[in-house]
Amino acid sequence: MLADNREIIIESDVSAIHQAEFDFKSFTFHFQPIFCLKTNKVVMYEALLRSRQFASISIEELVIDVISSGKSDQLTLLTLEAIRPYVSDPKFNDVKFTVNLEPAQVASKGFKRLVNYYFRKFKIDMRRVRFEITERPCSHKMFNDVLVNTNSMTANGYLFAIDDFGTGVSNFEMLCELDVYMIKLDGNFGIKSLHDINCQKVFKFVSTFDESFGCKVCAEGLETEEHVELARGLGFCFGQGYGLGMPKVLTGIVE
Repeated sequence: MLADNREIIIESDVSAIHQAEFDFKSFTFHFQPIFCLKTNKVVMYEALLRSRQFASISIEELVIDVISSGKSDQLTLLTLEAIRPYVSDPKFNDVKFTVNLEPAQVASKGFKRLVNYYFRKFKIDMRRVRFEITERPCSHKMFNDVLVNTNSMTANGYLFAIDDFGTGVSNFEMLCELDVYMIKLDGNFGIKSLHDINCQKVFKFVSTFDESFGCKVCAEGLETEEHVELARGLGFCFGQGYGLGMPKVLTGIVE
């Protein structure tokens, strides 16, 4: 993690965030494990933003406020800084890291330049990171900008995922337009899959996307061992949820 109140200064070729300041006292990150359901081993950690200062405000509201204030690139940088120590640590060579990005972050004019600069500067292997595009509804123009930036970066080797598939902009249009590494089925389908027949049908249908669309599929919302066994039986590649592992400070997970 970055030190509290540290000023972020990077070279002027990333002018959108040059000399931007954050109050880091209000932010921290927890990491939730994502398991390979075939081997039952942790293969990824998802970085989840948390706020100590604004506990009464949901993370979603806080993120919207940050982006609405014109600081989407700063938020992207903050997230990259959160995972960098672990991506660079040999102890974590066997796992990958995923980060959540709002459509507004991916659509930003400075997004590609920022990510390229950051990965070069710190010699980060792009295969170690997956960018999860969240489901937040957005304008048609912003959606198109997301597609353009994502496809351009995918062609250069970056890996993207569609988060919370089945909600918001995380839909079939995005799946058809992007060459994504992974989709993550929205957790509500996983949670309800044991008792809701329609959710069971969706759960089973999406489990086939690995073969149909050539992308990995992660089942979210696996809250119990029964959920985990259902997802495993259907052939999901990956699983995530409280039934597998809670979000924690990463050192607390590995110690």
